[in-house]
Amino acid sequence: MRKFLPLFALLALTPMAHAQSQAPLVQNLNFSAALDAVAPMDFDDSSNNQLQIRSAELMLYGAVDTYFDAVINFAAHNENGEYKAELHEGYIASSKLFDGFRFKAGTYFLGVGRLNQFHQHDWPFISAPRVQREFFAEEGIHDTGLEMSYLLPLDSYWDITVGVTDGYQWGENSPREKPRVPVHYIHPVTFIDLGADRGLQIGASYLGRTDSTGLQTKLTGLDFVFKQKEGKFNRWFFQSEFWNQEQNSSETAYSNKIGGYVYPEYGFDENVFFGVRVDAFSDLTQKFSGTSDRQKNLDYAFVPTFSYKTSEFTTWRLAFTYEVQNSELQADQIDRKIELQFIAILGAHPAHPF
Repeated sequence: MRKFLPLFALLALTPMAHAQSQAPLVQNLNFSAALDAVAPMDFDDSSNNQLQIRSAELMLYGAVDTYFDAVINFAAHNENGEYKAELHEGYIASSKLFDGFRFKAGTYFLGVGRLNQFHQHDWPFISAPRVQREFFAEEGIHDTGLEMSYLLPLDSYWDITVGVTDGYQWGENSPREKPRVPVHYIHPVTFIDLGADRGLQIGASYLGRTDSTGLQTKLTGLDFVFKQKEGKFNRWFFQSEFWNQEQNSSETAYSNKIGGYVYPEYGFDENVFFGVRVDAFSDLTQKFSGTSDRQKNLDYAFVPTFSYKTSEFTTWRLAFTYEVQNSELQADQIDRKIELQFIAILGAHPAHPF
């Protein structure tokens, strides 16, 4: 038996040696999880007045090797009382192949606008504005394809993102069918340094798609982000988006909708923030029934939002929404609700762009 002891010892030590040789790769793996809980109290529709875990996300990300990074993000969402898990993001990326050049390939949130590039728990407010719900679904559009960005070698800051995705699914409940023209988009961004820890980012977006039925969708938009930092927090924060959507096909009438929101926020200190979001939305082609006369309409909302951050990993929010759907010669449809949100972040949450 003694003559086999050296062999047993060698076999026992081999996995340990292998693990130590792989240690540098394992240490590059980062873990992050996010819990997003919302308790709404709707004064006009009490059917959803209950505490719910809106989403629970698990993310693994890190360097694959010296050239490539990878991200895997699974999310479970509450849909009609049932939690459905899905792959939100799963892609490889690199910013090390060429100077100023970045790319990602796989499934990801499309790099257009502002809100669509962030998970809901990273938004500065609780619920999506009307324009986001109408054009990008409640939580945003993620698709499978290739996205490339290039920082132009100029004295001023200009970063251009272009992408093409398969477009088989547009929104959570849309059927998975091959589109006639896949999703294609471009998002140039510029940054203006205003000095004294202040900066303004301005972006423009174009997105096109033609679905399997021949419905052609064109989206054009502008997005703005302003930050004035004081120490570790934003004394002033401003975010805004404006979108115009045109849809047309041989079987449906031309549709043109426009909408946007503005959200200024003031930070009292590192923990307490208050902002007010103002939304606006209009169907420019809405007409009276049985006539060709255009019907004037303007939907709007006011959403004061109070945020309390005990740390960078925990956020409490309280918001009141007063939303009005207004059409000419019709009674206003009013939705009033209070929402309480709790966000908890576990692990090393990856940093976001400006």
